[in-house]
Amino acid sequence: MAKFIFVLLIFWSSFAVSNEVEDKGNFELKKIEFKGNKNLSEKELLSVLISRPSPAKFWQFLYKINQRLGEKAEYLEKIKVINDLINLRNFYFDNGFFDVKIDTLIQYDSKNKTAILTFLIVENQPYKIEKFEFTGLEQIPDTLRKQALNCKYLKIGNRYRRQDVESEIQRILNLLYDNGYPNAYVDRTKIRVLIDSTQKVLSIFVPFNPDGRFVISDVRIFFEDTLRMKISESLIRRELEFKVGEFYNRSLILRSETNLSQTGLFESVKINFDQVAGNDSIGLARVNVSIMPRNKQDISPAIYFSDERNAFNVGVSLDYQNRNFLGGGRNFSSSLRFQIQSLSFEKVPTLTDTTSAGLIETNLKLNQPYLLGRKIPGEFSFSLMIDKQKSYLINIARNRVRFIYRPSEEYASFFDWDVESVNIKFQTYVDSTLARLYQRQLNSILTFTFQIDRTDDIIYPRRGFSHTFSFEEGGIVPFLMAQAGVKVLPFSEYYKFTWLYRRFFNLNNSVFAFKLKLGIANEYVIKSTRKFDLSPIPINRRFFAGGSASVRGWRVRELGNVPNPAFGGNVLIELNFEDRVIFWRNFGGVIFIDSGNLWDDLKYVKFKQMAVAGGFGFRYLTFFGGFRFDFGFKVYDPMAQERWIFKKTAKRILKDMVFHIGVGQTF
Repeated sequence: MAKFIFVLLIFWSSFAVSNEVEDKGNFELKKIEFKGNKNLSEKELLSVLISRPSPAKFWQFLYKINQRLGEKAEYLEKIKVINDLINLRNFYFDNGFFDVKIDTLIQYDSKNKTAILTFLIVENQPYKIEKFEFTGLEQIPDTLRKQALNCKYLKIGNRYRRQDVESEIQRILNLLYDNGYPNAYVDRTKIRVLIDSTQKVLSIFVPFNPDGRFVISDVRIFFEDTLRMKISESLIRRELEFKVGEFYNRSLILRSETNLSQTGLFESVKINFDQVAGNDSIGLARVNVSIMPRNKQDISPAIYFSDERNAFNVGVSLDYQNRNFLGGGRNFSSSLRFQIQSLSFEKVPTLTDTTSAGLIETNLKLNQPYLLGRKIPGEFSFSLMIDKQKSYLINIARNRVRFIYRPSEEYASFFDWDVESVNIKFQTYVDSTLARLYQRQLNSILTFTFQIDRTDDIIYPRRGFSHTFSFEEGGIVPFLMAQAGVKVLPFSEYYKFTWLYRRFFNLNNSVFAFKLKLGIANEYVIKSTRKFDLSPIPINRRFFAGGSASVRGWRVRELGNVPNPAFGGNVLIELNFEDRVIFWRNFGGVIFIDSGNLWDDLKYVKFKQMAVAGGFGFRYLTFFGGFRFDFGFKVYDPMAQERWIFKKTAKRILKDMVFHIGVGQTF
């Protein structure tokens, strides 16, 4: 009878709405309002509506040009309003307001052909939880049942929320899955919520069925292809989080799959179980681990594009990989690459010309699992690099030891110890004092990096945020060696801090992206009775501004409130704002505003010296990140005589425009 009355009320409300909207013509829905909602926010209520307020005229205009650029006008439709009433009532019911009353008020503007839709809400008293009971758990052990009944989301006296009930059910099911009950379930057709409309309370009954409990009796390993690479069973068992004799644990099964996948030795990993005979109370589960190894060795020549150092690079590389090197799951790799950043077609580029920039690098790397226990693998690498810029050439030899810790997909931390030899040769005339300062250095550099990534996609994020914090110190190790009487080459004593923050907002047809990058580096001197030579911060460890991933009104390494931006600076501030949209299939575009600059010291920082760039760009999206083509304009140039773009002629604006090519998203 109650259900019949509820259907009649919905029908009557729908009839009333139909009459109110009927015969009014097409009215643009200018605004949606709520009155009387004291407990549920307007944002929550809007999320369940089908009707949408019409966007501003600017976005409607863009929509007429291209549907991907803007948003279409929204109109008042009676069928949508009827469904909105139903959705709002259901939403209030799911949040404990079973006596809610909702009506509509529509204000028409016949002159402008617009309408304002208002939902008039009388929430009335919410229903509270008087009792909840989980049946079917009597057969599980007392300690496990105690954990299950120690509710995290449902509390006596709290307002009823369906979401809390669902969260509690899933918590208990996960507990059962991880304690030997892989087939546990809830019969949702028998879930009951009994309402006492007099006392405004309710009782919740949820029937669980744990089914049988299983102990792991055996672990079998199956190789789907034994011709590619021989891998010992002991290596695979080392990555398994569960053991024979333990109760089945789904979380450990999934974690074991992840461990095996992260070794890089396998193309596919699958873990399942078979039920075998057992006694009446405990069953036996045989776990099957099926894996397909990769090739033992790979040689991969490639032509590649990269976005290193805020510039577009084209390169060729030859990579070699030896998996399970010397056993134990180690991976050895080597690479040789040659890349061009800028090139003059007037003459053949050489290491001594001043018209081209690029890089030659060879690298040897050994990935060592279990370097510091189960959770911390490591890397040992040695690289030789010739980093050629237009005004100087840097020869770098680097030994690196890296420790990696990833407690989850969201968090990661790295600790690097680099022993780095840096030798710079200037291609153009520089001051003799500067040349003496940048003599050959041998630095010991310690770096700690911590990352938080809560974006929804690595390549094309649409929502979420990420932080990267990095602290770098150079000089303490050679200083201690010098104090011990060891002869050391000139080195630098400095510290460096970098913070990179990214934020993404999904705006229906586009994504608004924001980036903030702050960096500061500073030299320090420790008093010592020993004599040794100190050098400034190595050029390859300093900050640079300008380029395709920086302030796009300037070319790479050409922005800075410093004597020579090509040599970098010690303080960096960068702000980037982008609105990203897809036009058609894999083609998209952006409009952007960038701001920032580079200084030699924190005391010189002035916000009126922040350069501003604006512009637009096009995107072609691919599975690896795609290509971007940006046109940057100097909106405000703090170093120019005519600072603002508005004071320049169109010819000058086009002359100062900078065209960038990049790989992947800007940030």
